[in-house]
Amino acid sequence: MIVDRLRGHVRDAAFVGRVLSRTRLLGALHPRGVSRFLRAARGTSVGPHLATMLHASNQPDKDCIVDGDRRISWRELDALANQLGHALAARGVGGGAPVAIMMPNGADYLVAQQALARVGAVAVQIGYRLKAGEVAHILGNAEPKAILVHAMYQAVMAAAIAQAGATGRMIVFDGDDLPAGAERHADVIAGQPTDRPPRARGSGDGGGGVIIYTSGTTGKPKGAARSWKQTGLGAVADMMLQVGMRQDDRQLVVCPLYHSAAPAFVAMTFSLGGTVVLMNHFDPEGALALIERERITSMLMVPTMLVRLSALPAEVRRRYDTSSLRWVMSGAAPLATEVARTFQDQFGAVLWNFYGSTETGVVTLAGPSDHVARPGTVGRALRGNEVRILATDGRPCAPGEVGELYARNSMLIAGYHRNPDATAASMRDGFFSVGDLARVDADGFYYMESRKHDMVISGGVNIYPREIEDHLHTHPAVLEAAVVGVPDPEWGESLRAYVVVRPAATLTEPEVVDWCRRGLADYKRPRQVVFLGELPRNPTGKVLKRELRQRP
Repeated sequence: MIVDRLRGHVRDAAFVGRVLSRTRLLGALHPRGVSRFLRAARGTSVGPHLATMLHASNQPDKDCIVDGDRRISWRELDALANQLGHALAARGVGGGAPVAIMMPNGADYLVAQQALARVGAVAVQIGYRLKAGEVAHILGNAEPKAILVHAMYQAVMAAAIAQAGATGRMIVFDGDDLPAGAERHADVIAGQPTDRPPRARGSGDGGGGVIIYTSGTTGKPKGAARSWKQTGLGAVADMMLQVGMRQDDRQLVVCPLYHSAAPAFVAMTFSLGGTVVLMNHFDPEGALALIERERITSMLMVPTMLVRLSALPAEVRRRYDTSSLRWVMSGAAPLATEVARTFQDQFGAVLWNFYGSTETGVVTLAGPSDHVARPGTVGRALRGNEVRILATDGRPCAPGEVGELYARNSMLIAGYHRNPDATAASMRDGFFSVGDLARVDADGFYYMESRKHDMVISGGVNIYPREIEDHLHTHPAVLEAAVVGVPDPEWGESLRAYVVVRPAATLTEPEVVDWCRRGLADYKRPRQVVFLGELPRNPTGKVLKRELRQRP
C-alpha cells in the first residue's frame, strides 16, 4: 500500500510538471515575482484569488480583463478586489457568510468574485434575467449577509428583498438614485486600503465558496453549494493539458458569469495569467469583431451560439480574421454532431466538447476529431473522475446500454443548500447524478442520450429525443430542433418536434416527418411538427422542454 501511494505521488508530481510546462506558465514566472507573491499570500485561504495575487506580483502591468473600453491590469484587479474586501469585512461579512451577486457580465462581477474569495465569503450568484419572485426564492434560501447588485437590477432586487424579508445590506454598482438603506459601491470602496483584507472568521465558518442555483428547468432552483477548501483540480488540469490552454491565452467570455461554466473557464485563464475579454450580450457578428480586434485565442460557447455563428452569411464571416482561435469549448447543453461539423468546416478543427454540471464539475472531454470519428460522443472521463452508468435497479449497464450517469470526483458539491432531501435523492454510494441518461462504448467514450425526465415511452418503447434531434439537425433547412413527448390516448406518449428553419429556407411538416422516416426507425418519427421562430431557452442555453410540453 505504501509503495502504491508513493507511485501515485510520483505520477501526480509528473502530471503537475507537464501542466506547468505545456501551459507555458513555468517559463512566465519570475523569481522576484514569485517571492513577492509568497510573502503577500502568507496565511491566506484557499481560493481562486490566489492566482490573481500571483500574477499581480509576477506580471502586474499585463491586462487581465478587457471590458469594452475598460482595461484592467493584474495590479489593478488585485487592488480593486482588496478594497471591496475591506469594505465587506467592515460591514460584518465574515468567513462563510453568503453574499448575493446580481450583475451583468462585466469587470465588476469578476472584482466582486475575487473580493468575496479573499474574505472567505460565499458568492450567491443570481441570474440577472430573473424576476422578483424568483430572486426572492433564492434570497430566502441563501439568507445573504450582503447583496451586490448593478443599478439596472436594483428595482427587481428591492422588490425581492421585500418579498423575502431579507436583511442583507444592498451595495449598488453604477447607480445614483438608490433604494432606501442601499449604499453606492463607489462610496463603499472610497478610501479603503489596497492591501489584502482580513479574513474574518464566522460562526460555522466553512471557508469561501459559491452557491449556484441550478437552472430550474424542472422546478424551483436548488442551490448547489461548493467550498473552495474541498474542491480538487485534477480534472480541470487534465482538461487544460489536453486542450492546450496556455499562459498567453486571450479568452472571449460570452456566457453568463452567474452560472458555473463561464466562471470556471475564466478561472482557468486567470490561473495561467491569461486575459479575458468580456461580452455582455452575445451577438454573433459582434463576437467575430472582438475575435479579430483582441486576437482571441479561446472561448466557451453553448451550442446555440455555435449555430448562430455558423448561420451568418459567408460574406459576413469572411470580413473577420478569426485565425487566432486555437480552441473553442462547447458545453452546458447537448452538441449535435452536425452543428459541430458545420462549425469546424467554417472555423477549423478547434472545437472541443465537455460533459459536466454545476454539481459535478467537468467529467468528460471530447476533442475536435471525435465529432467525426465518434459522432455524438462527449468523450472520455477526465483525470480523477469515476463514472458509472446504472440501470433503474442499480446494476451497472453493459457497454452500449442506456442508464443514468453517476459521477464521483473531487469537484462534487457539498450538497444542495438547506435541501438534504434533494441531496440524498441525487446520491448513490458517493456518486452524484443530475438525471442524465447516457451510454458508454467498449473504448470508454460516453454518449449522452437524454435527461431522465425527457425520455419518452411510446407503446412501451423507450425513445431518447436526443437521437431524433441530432437527425433533424442534418436537414439542410433546419437551424435548430427539439423533440418532446406529449400525451397520446393510444400510445401513452407520442413525439412532437419543434423546428426552427434557417433564414430564407422553407420546410413543411410532411417534409420533416419524411426526413425522419428515411433515417430513423418508424416509431421514432414525430407525429406532430411545430415551427417556431426560436426555441425557448434558459440563459445558459438549455432548451426549456417543460415549456414546450406545456404548449397546446
